[in-house]
Amino acid sequence: MKSISKFSLMLPMVLFIAASVADTHLYDEEAHRFALSYIRESFIFIALLMSLPLVYKQKWTSDRNVLRGLRSLFFLILFTYLLYLYSRNRLGEFIANIQKSEIVQQTANYIFILSWAFFASVYALIILGTLRNFIFIKRRKRTFSQFGWLMVLIILYAGLRATPINLSLQVEIPFISSVSGTTFQVLRFITINFMVINSFRVSWINFLNKKQKILCFWCGLLLLPLQYHFAFMFSRVNPVLPYSLVLGSFIELVVIFLTVYLSIAFLALLAHLPTARLYDRKMRQISSLHHLTREISGEFEMEKLVVTIVNLAAEVTEADFCWLELADSRDGSLELVSAKNLLKSERLSRLASFDESLSQWMIRQRTPYLDNQVTKTGPAKDLFLWKSDLFSLLAVPLLVSENVIGFLYAGRKEEFGFEQDDADMLQAFSQQAVIAVENTRLVKESLIKERLEQELKIAHEAQMKLLPKEMPKISDIELDAVCITANEVGGDYYDFFELAVDRLGIVIGDVSGKGPSAAFYMAEVKGVMEALAKEEHDPKKLLKSANLTLYQNLDRGTFVSLIYGVMDIKQQVFSFCRAGHCPILYCSTADANCQSLEPKGMGIGLDGGPAFDQLLEQTSVPIKKDCCLLLYTDGVIEARNRQFEEFGEQRLVKAFRKVKNLSAREIKKKLIYDIFTFIDGANATDDLTFIVIKGV
Repeated sequence: MKSISKFSLMLPMVLFIAASVADTHLYDEEAHRFALSYIRESFIFIALLMSLPLVYKQKWTSDRNVLRGLRSLFFLILFTYLLYLYSRNRLGEFIANIQKSEIVQQTANYIFILSWAFFASVYALIILGTLRNFIFIKRRKRTFSQFGWLMVLIILYAGLRATPINLSLQVEIPFISSVSGTTFQVLRFITINFMVINSFRVSWINFLNKKQKILCFWCGLLLLPLQYHFAFMFSRVNPVLPYSLVLGSFIELVVIFLTVYLSIAFLALLAHLPTARLYDRKMRQISSLHHLTREISGEFEMEKLVVTIVNLAAEVTEADFCWLELADSRDGSLELVSAKNLLKSERLSRLASFDESLSQWMIRQRTPYLDNQVTKTGPAKDLFLWKSDLFSLLAVPLLVSENVIGFLYAGRKEEFGFEQDDADMLQAFSQQAVIAVENTRLVKESLIKERLEQELKIAHEAQMKLLPKEMPKISDIELDAVCITANEVGGDYYDFFELAVDRLGIVIGDVSGKGPSAAFYMAEVKGVMEALAKEEHDPKKLLKSANLTLYQNLDRGTFVSLIYGVMDIKQQVFSFCRAGHCPILYCSTADANCQSLEPKGMGIGLDGGPAFDQLLEQTSVPIKKDCCLLLYTDGVIEARNRQFEEFGEQRLVKAFRKVKNLSAREIKKKLIYDIFTFIDGANATDDLTFIVIKGV
């Protein structure tokens, strides 16, 4: 490829040499004139093929530099349009003289038309390379072939323009002579269709925020009419055709492709504008969620912590005011500990109590409370009497195990100020806040050993509450799982997401390290996965987004190994990706042995995106009757007995193969029994987590 690249960089020199050699004899005897033209066109066609690697090697645009690519494209199109307008009159006269056969070989005309050919060639290659980079952002499997076919069709169309018929040679070549005008029209029609197909690849719009999308809208409003005008003028007066039919046809198709792509991209941008604010809001919410984890993971002063929680909760929900009420650790009474945008008189007059109607409602329901029309008759009547400008209310209970330790409130001054997404996000936010509050209290009381152990037990229960309380009920498929931490809190994690009626998301993960820090990161991973699973159902895309988000927040010495898959219940197929996690064991009725499924992938947080995205691989396996899957963390195979001998993958495979015909629940019990029998009372060194999926 390096040698090809060097040859492709010589394209301008090749074009000049071809023009000099052919045009020197272009007006010799009539018998030689057309022969030399055909030789020159063939030479230019070869040079054009040699230049194509430039299209694939341009790096002006990527998913991290969308604006740079758009800016370069904008100024290139604008400059070319102005340059064409400036030289249009001279181009028209030049082409008219050619049509009348009145052209005179003049140095000025020769340099003028040759300069346009060189500039247009560079322009076309840069345009194709830039559009190719835009098209390949968040590419799919068919993106490569669709763009490749488009390039083949463009080159084929341009090459056929240099046949002896088009050059008026007095030579009969049967195959070439069959290329009629109708054939050119059909080929042109197919090429334009492939242009349209490729033009629908506009995923780069998703990487723009609201302000950038509005800026692109106004630039497009200016640029699109200019491009249409340029394409129309170029079809009438093509400055490269007098120099070369091949090159002129190639550049003409590039101009058409650019016009089609800009048109479809502009329409797609218009469709994205109404949701631009919502997209930015989601990104701010997720960013605030991660900011909370980063802030509270090292904050052990309760006064600062509660202020951070309230400020970030207001940011997440875009509330006009927000306040936090916590139970006093001494007598259990509820008190307002922090507030944002509440008047001093309102803070002093607030008499928080577990007995008021809204508190009792949340204690019973244990779910967020959303009221967009607060009145004096609903559960929030006490709050409405206390604060008369409260018209929309969102409240979540703070749960530790089965106990409510407080409430987090957000309010707005207008009705219908919140949506269900706000409630879901605030609930995920509150789960991390609970862990932070409990951890702060534990540190504060760390001097009393017995009390510290009790509080760590509560933190363990709070972490276990983040795990599913019960297994999803699925027809023809059994599910069971277990998570046993080595210490009070750990970094193992599993969860299930109901994506649709017949689709279920399944995740298992392990945060590097142990103890509270791993638990905090585990809670962050849970929040990220919950937020992204509702928006993205494709395992590979979800893990790419999760890695991009978590990479900014994890310490460089911390990473997360994880498997995420989607169970298609109707098709009974499990599609998954492995981000550096342990392989999946798969047993089927067709094979007496167990397969180890280990698609490529690296741990989340080890790389910011390019290497992670390129390495990540997705695969699928059927879950038919009596087929069985085992997803596990490394704590299973690294469990050690008193002689420091590991349980190992071979023992796990043997134990799993022995019980594969049992139900999922029995498989779980038998595996736990085998592991703990092997350990024989030795202290656990790592968390032990696995999920059993069984087709019935």
